[in-house]
Amino acid sequence: YSFYLPVALSMIVVGERDRATYDTAREVLLLMGVYFQAQDDYLDAFACPEELGKVGTDIADKKCSWLFAHAYHEMSTPEAKTYLDKHYGKCEVGSEEEQKIKDLYKELGLQELFRKYEADVQVSLMEYRQKIEAAGLPWSIFERFFALIHKRRK
Repeated sequence: YSFYLPVALSMIVVGERDRATYDTAREVLLLMGVYFQAQDDYLDAFACPEELGKVGTDIADKKCSWLFAHAYHEMSTPEAKTYLDKHYGKCEVGSEEEQKIKDLYKELGLQELFRKYEADVQVSLMEYRQKIEAAGLPWSIFERFFALIHKRRK
């Protein structure tokens, strides 16, 4: 809702009353919000701390991240699941175990999967343009939000 609520509030301020218009805005903005969270999870694991501005802690904190969900439930091998069961959320930041989990993410192809997901989100968002404009909403707002987050590095 970090994307939807400011837009919905703006729609209220300008007097928009049509429920379908709010639904259209929410649909595209929730897609952006999910992308933003997946991107945050990806950066937590793979961005260097100097660029990110923090040290990633999702693995040590046992977060149910986009990477973990895909690694464990969709892309995993029995050996990988065993390792994740033993070490995910039980290792220290910067530890050998944490690095092995990041290496496992790479071995399972999660970096490539994320890049594909990112490209798919961009295509999906562009497909919403006509629907957004048909609802009487300015596409430029949605385009600007996406430009702020697309391929961000921190």
